[in-house]
Amino acid sequence: MIFTVLILFYFLVVQFFAINAKKFITNGLPYFVLFISFILINLARLYSQSFFPDIPEYKYMFEKIQPISFVIENGFGLTDYAPNVEIGYLYFISTFKFFSNNYSCFLFFISLIQLYVFYYFCKRYKLSIVSAFPIYIALTYFTFQIGMLRQSLAFCIFLIALININKKTIYLLLIFLGITFHYSMIFCISLLWVDKFINRKLIYFLFLFSLILYLFKIDIIYSVISFLGYENEFNAGRAGFYLNAVDRQNNYLGIGFWERIFLFILINLTYNKLLINKKINKYNNLIYNLGVSVILLQLFFFASPTITSRLRYYVVIFPLIFISEYIYSTSKIKLKSLYQFFFSLYLFMYLYFQSNYLL
Repeated sequence: MIFTVLILFYFLVVQFFAINAKKFITNGLPYFVLFISFILINLARLYSQSFFPDIPEYKYMFEKIQPISFVIENGFGLTDYAPNVEIGYLYFISTFKFFSNNYSCFLFFISLIQLYVFYYFCKRYKLSIVSAFPIYIALTYFTFQIGMLRQSLAFCIFLIALININKKTIYLLLIFLGITFHYSMIFCISLLWVDKFINRKLIYFLFLFSLILYLFKIDIIYSVISFLGYENEFNAGRAGFYLNAVDRQNNYLGIGFWERIFLFILINLTYNKLLINKKINKYNNLIYNLGVSVILLQLFFFASPTITSRLRYYVVIFPLIFISEYIYSTSKIKLKSLYQFFFSLYLFMYLYFQSNYLL
């Protein structure tokens, strides 16, 4: 835990100097910092993966899968050893094992993909790297990506799909590719609209409606499924397994609920500020829509916290990225240092409470 907290602290220090000491930054310094950052992240990854409970299971699967050359020649060695695992991930392992059988190299290669894809996404969406990376590290990388390998690769594909979201066919093809790595990515089909400029009255209405569902404890999932007559099929499927077999408490009116209310208010206040200053564009509008999506998701489907805990990882970083871009890109914002302090404190707290596997 201390190691990962120190890594987050390092990125926040880099962020502070990048924002407040720009005149002292030479041409080669960012590349040096990038190199050091990559080394530190992977040292922390090695440490954290030694504790992450899913890693041994992934290692066992990796050792069983045969190289793609063996599979092609013999017609087996793929699904025979892992029949319940998504086919895309199996082919990913099999192709990698054509080059190397080393599991540590495999984990490093996945880490390389994760970090590069997020970096590339930030560049394409004109996001500040020093602003976005602490959020990525605290909310996603150490709490999710280093251990849930299949879904983390699906998440990388999702980021690439978002870069191509103006081309709906390509977006959907990439989503279907991601589904072959983790079935939960089917959720991302519902995000086809996020590049649009939506009337925020509709968003406010959906938010109020989701609050009513939450406060009156109306389980919309089972209500709809029961109405359609698919209750038995749902319970027997993967979603039903996660919903019924995994015990995850729904903390009614707990800190998570108030966090979502606060974030919704904050991102809409931020949107208003940007709108007044005529700084809303297709990039930050998409980030805003994704941020709204994760809040509505968790309120609408509050009765299924096990499912939403999986799905939210695709969009959990976006509310804070939207807010942080405003804080760190607006030099005239009042009490900016105070906002930065509380924002950093939130990241530390999130990393602390979500990284229980490191305790």
